Amino acid sequence: MEYVTSPNLKSPMLLNKYIGFTLEEMDLAGEIITKALEKELAKTKKRYEKYLSIQEIGEATTRQQTILYNVEQRYNELDTLVHDLKGLIDLSKKLRDPNRLKPNMGEQGGHI
Repeated sequence: MEYVTSPNLKSPMLLNKYIGFTLEEMDLAGEIITKALEKELAKTKKRYEKYLSIQEIGEATTRQQTILYNVEQRYNELDTLVHDLKGLIDLSKKLRDPNRLKPNMGEQGGHI
């Protein structure tokens, strides 16, 4: 997956999956999307732990092992997605911070 900061109408949209947010959209919807993904991540983690415990005691059937593998992949993908989205939200906040270009007074020793 590639992140796009501005749309490119000539790019091969059918070959790659693009997700693009403006800074305003990231500020408005980013937290909502993150919370929804975290909720799904928690559900997936519970399901993963359930099948992992069955696997660890040695009573897992082939079907349960397959489910464990699929749930583990989903858990890892969701975890990565949540982590990446939080990073983008933090970046969006830093870019929109009007004080980001001002020098830190602590670094200058407090003198103007």
